[in-house]
Amino acid sequence: MFKIRGSAVMAGSVLCALQSAPGPPALALERHIELTNNTRMAIVEVYAAHTGTGRWQNDLLGDEILLPANSLRVDIDDGDGAGYCRFDLKTVFDDGTTVIRRNINLCAVEGFAVSR
Repeated sequence: MFKIRGSAVMAGSVLCALQSAPGPPALALERHIELTNNTRMAIVEVYAAHTGTGRWQNDLLGDEILLPANSLRVDIDDGDGAGYCRFDLKTVFDDGTTVIRRNINLCAVEGFAVSR
């Protein structure tokens, strides 16, 4: 009888711990993509925003510059942990021009090529 109670207590403890978990692990919500520059100009800044919000995150390149015909792995922060997949991406070139691509499903791709 003690074994049955012990198993029930243990199962109840595990169930309680699972129910109180804050959600999926943080790694499950990170968006890493390989960004490729398919233009003839250096990319100096890249920004992401949840599709339709226009609220751009910090520059994904940081201190880096993405030269033509090169690639770089970037981390797109989901921010509030809601599991968003669709993002708008804004790239800024060294001459100050920008290109915005909208509604990209970053959960379905491992890379994104910037072209004009």
